[in-house]
Amino acid sequence: MQKLVAAMTIRDLLTRQSRRNLLVGFLAWLAFAGSLFVGAKSGRPFLPLVFFVPFIGAVLVQVFFVRCPRCKGNLGLLLAQTMSPLTLTSKVSCCPYCGVEFSEEIHP
Repeated sequence: MQKLVAAMTIRDLLTRQSRRNLLVGFLAWLAFAGSLFVGAKSGRPFLPLVFFVPFIGAVLVQVFFVRCPRCKGNLGLLLAQTMSPLTLTSKVSCCPYCGVEFSEEIHP
């Protein structure tokens, strides 16, 4: 019996990865901002560092580890500059390294 797997476009994959990085980064930033107040009042000056590290990690993952599924070219900075928070805009339609259209389907 065959499994029915919905095909996903490259744009969908990149949007999903970037949304995840944005969500993790935003939540870590909120926790960091909140811990600045809590850490100062509770006598734990290193508490903000605990939340700042995941924020920096999310930024680094977005910049260096979001890659084209075909050629493995680094798309992190390109997507960070041209992407709205919810979806990959039409400003970028193909990979600048291999030229693959982001509307092409990929199969898991």
